[in-house]
Amino acid sequence: ARAIAAYRNNKVEQSLSMMDSLITLEPNNPYFQELKGQMLVDYGRVREALPYYEQAVKTRPKDALIRTAYAHAQIETAGNDEVQLNKAIKNLERAQLDESRSPRLQRLLATAHGRLGHEAEAQLHLAEEALLQNRREEAKALAERAQKGLAENSRPWIRAQDILNYIEQNKESN
Repeated sequence: ARAIAAYRNNKVEQSLSMMDSLITLEPNNPYFQELKGQMLVDYGRVREALPYYEQAVKTRPKDALIRTAYAHAQIETAGNDEVQLNKAIKNLERAQLDESRSPRLQRLLATAHGRLGHEAEAQLHLAEEALLQNRREEAKALAERAQKGLAENSRPWIRAQDILNYIEQNKESN
């Protein structure tokens, strides 16, 4: 509680020192690892956060929120590094198995794909985000644009078609 209070009061070194003490006491506690990662990100030290998130993910591999935070830090530090962005995408795709209705996750996937130059995939994930936020007209326009850039009958193309079909079928319910 004191570490969180110091964090909320922007006492950077004090909060990080307290987290180090907690991690020393419980090195396999994923929540301490994740919290230190979050603190570092919030303090603008994103690259330093990566090993803490990585450790938290190793301990809790099915925790979608931790994995999403890790992927976000990976994207923030990757620039246009294809290998790092693909690692982030893999983390987000894994998180999506347990957290399929997260607009944030879709936005992060769109960002990573966009940086890789995968414009159609980025638009598809933006369509997913818009649909989850009930912005149907935007979702429809994005899914239509995405579909034009995707291989016909590929898994992403079918997903774009699913979005379009869902919007069409649910027009009357709005």
